[in-house]
Amino acid sequence: MSNHRVMICDDHWIVRQAIRQRIEEIPGFEVVAEVGDGAAVVNAVREHHPDLLVIDVELPEVNGIEAMRRVLGRWPDLKVLVFTAHEELDLVRLAAREGAAGFLVKSASIDQIREACEAVVGGEQWFPVGEADLEEADELQRLRSLSDREREILSLLATGMRAQGVAEVTGLQPATVYTHVRNVVAKLGVETRTQAVAIATRFAFLEPGNDQ
Repeated sequence: MSNHRVMICDDHWIVRQAIRQRIEEIPGFEVVAEVGDGAAVVNAVREHHPDLLVIDVELPEVNGIEAMRRVLGRWPDLKVLVFTAHEELDLVRLAAREGAAGFLVKSASIDQIREACEAVVGGEQWFPVGEADLEEADELQRLRSLSDREREILSLLATGMRAQGVAEVTGLQPATVYTHVRNVVAKLGVETRTQAVAIATRFAFLEPGNDQ
């Protein structure tokens, strides 16, 4: 059986060599290419046909998330393992949302790297947090994307007020209120205003002084 072909993208030569050494210690894996910036990833994938792309986030020219987005747009079956120095939940969530199959920090042990690589090429996911945490972080990020006006309207809806009442309180036309409500529902990725209110309430997002 042929080895799994791995490509490494990191802007530091020494780091690439360290990653190569760790991966080539895993039975059934071989590193077929290395690149030093995100702009070179698409052409390198086209040339070397890797099964797994191990990529940093902080890269010159094009960052790792954008580079991953570009290659997965062309080769959706390619497995991507984000391998970076940072483990902020928002970054993990972003990587997962953009199609990464796994996420590791550079301080990971050889056993963790082996387990992550084997899981990812086997069609599984490998993240330092559970699916519930990723979903929660995504919902919070969506809430933060609301404008002040959208947040105000959502807060009024949470009191049980109807759209007509919201229009009277805010001085907006009812049609404008309905437009804001549709925007809130779309931004939060839900189907109804009731679901939107439920998400905001769960995070205490509408409480006075809460600017999370």
